[in-house]
Amino acid sequence: MGVQFSGLASGLDTDNIIKELMKAERIKVDRVKKQKTKIEWKKDIWKEMNKKLYSFYTKQVYNLRSKGTFMEKTTVSSNDSIISAKANVNAAEGTHSLTVTQLAKGSFLTGDKITKDKDNNDIDVESSTKISELLNFGGATEKKINITTKNGGKPIEITIGKDDTMAQIVYNIKKAVEDVNISFDSNFDRVMMSTKNQGDDVKIKVDGDTNLIKALGLEGKEGTDGKNAIFTYNETELQSNSNEITVNGLTLTLKAKGDANITVNQDTQAMYDNVKDFITEYNKILVEINEKLGADRVSGYEPLTQEEKKAMSEDDIKLWEKKIKDSLLRRDDILTGLVNSMRSIVVGSSGVDTSELDYQYLSELGIGTGDYKEKGLLHIDGDEDDPLYAVKDNKLKEAIEKDPEKVAELLNAIGDKLYTTMQKQMKSTEMSSVLTFFNDKQMTDQIDDYEDKIYDLEKRLAKVEQRYYAQFTAMERAIQQMNNQGASLASMLGGGQ
Repeated sequence: MGVQFSGLASGLDTDNIIKELMKAERIKVDRVKKQKTKIEWKKDIWKEMNKKLYSFYTKQVYNLRSKGTFMEKTTVSSNDSIISAKANVNAAEGTHSLTVTQLAKGSFLTGDKITKDKDNNDIDVESSTKISELLNFGGATEKKINITTKNGGKPIEITIGKDDTMAQIVYNIKKAVEDVNISFDSNFDRVMMSTKNQGDDVKIKVDGDTNLIKALGLEGKEGTDGKNAIFTYNETELQSNSNEITVNGLTLTLKAKGDANITVNQDTQAMYDNVKDFITEYNKILVEINEKLGADRVSGYEPLTQEEKKAMSEDDIKLWEKKIKDSLLRRDDILTGLVNSMRSIVVGSSGVDTSELDYQYLSELGIGTGDYKEKGLLHIDGDEDDPLYAVKDNKLKEAIEKDPEKVAELLNAIGDKLYTTMQKQMKSTEMSSVLTFFNDKQMTDQIDDYEDKIYDLEKRLAKVEQRYYAQFTAMERAIQQMNNQGASLASMLGGGQ
């Protein structure tokens, strides 16, 4: 910048003068920074709104379109100690008779008690006992056994090193053979094995090095035969290789031999609760959207500069910024379009194919909007948690009790239309990312543009400031030169007398 003269000759506070001049120049930069801040705030507010909308879409809207949400069934077993049951949406309502003749079983193998070491001395075997204490490996360092868990199954080979402990042998077998449970019981000094699977084709067999098998107490041992579950369902005998069985929409757990009846009914209360859950969450999201769209217009409020913040308290700054943030989605076109679509689909069945359905609108089920000031909030007539509407007849409950499938058909159709509409609005475009309701890409580009503009303006400001200093420095030099000339002239005149 060169040498600067700060008022030495003129007596002016040039630094302060330039500072005041630069304030006027900086207004342009501050204006752009404020615009950038508002876009950043708007993007952050939209991000939070997007999370809530996406959560509503993936939970409540998804459930609304799913048949299983509204067709839950209840089951009651006449003897839960014999059979317990759960019903899916396809389970036939009514009473199902069952008789359990035989439970499914796996194969069990319990080894002999290990009492002697390799020298035929008595030994108390622990998990830490090495196999080499029970068996002379000779010059070998390892031996092998094979374990099979199914008739005709492929044997799995396990290598056992001479320094392996009983605990390590158990671990290696567990790791190698997926279908086997194995432990060494040090209280009884025995290896105990069982299959995880059950059924007629299950059986544990051990072969391989005979001396190793003998040392483990498994010589001549063979697992018990596995068994299928045998039961009669509605007078038809069936078999299964498990005691957990799915038949005709029922998931049965067989527990003991005997008879039991399973009664299946439509869970009407669960259906009502699911409808109510949707409406509750729909109203919550609608309230928040309406608040943002109908926010008061703020004039004269702009993001504060650092200089402006210095003159205010932290609480005042927060209130100031809150006023701006609360208004940033006021009359937002995207949010307006979204909420209008949601309301027209849910309230008016807009775009929903109801031509073949018994119900066309939610209002026929006693679900409708209230006062116009509520801007589309839904109410269930007769709902005990809604004081203004609790006194009315509960048409929804009546319809569910009468024919839940017809109610579910309308709910699913509305849910499907709402789901596909929201899904379409979340598709990736040039201005927005996938799973995003707002133009996040466009906002990012705008922020980048503002940053470029601020960078250019800051560079210009530096040049302007440099120019001011150069001009004042030139002025100071000129004044100094005039002062010097005046002093010389005065000296010459004085010398002449």
